[in-house]
Amino acid sequence: MSTEKVAVSRKQIGGEVPMVVSEIIEQGLYTGLFGSIDSARMAQVTELITFKCEELKTKIVIIDLANVDAIDTAVSAHLISLGRVLELIGVQIIFCGINGSLARTMVAAEVQFGGLKIVRDLKEAVTYAYSLTGFQVIKAG
Repeated sequence: MSTEKVAVSRKQIGGEVPMVVSEIIEQGLYTGLFGSIDSARMAQVTELITFKCEELKTKIVIIDLANVDAIDTAVSAHLISLGRVLELIGVQIIFCGINGSLARTMVAAEVQFGGLKIVRDLKEAVTYAYSLTGFQVIKAG
């Protein structure tokens, strides 16, 4: 591995949070996390999402974990903490896309999801988010 590639890797791990936060519905944000997540990155994610929720007066956040490769037990706890932080500022959080490997890590870490909404995939998350806003998704035609 070249020195240049190592420097880029360190910059990505230590600095920027590679994630997108987009308004997906009225007063609802979506973010998809991907790759391996460590505690430092999760702290940055929590800070960014909390800031965006306050800035945009968001009521709902969908966090998609479908493209997450690996997390450890500390990050599992950070995800729950993020949910609690958002609840305290009046934001409903919806987790989706948790695969079997992530689920096993979370169960092994004895992470308690009590009160947090978890759905299978993004489609179900969006449908649920619309129901919270009083709207519903229906088939046209």
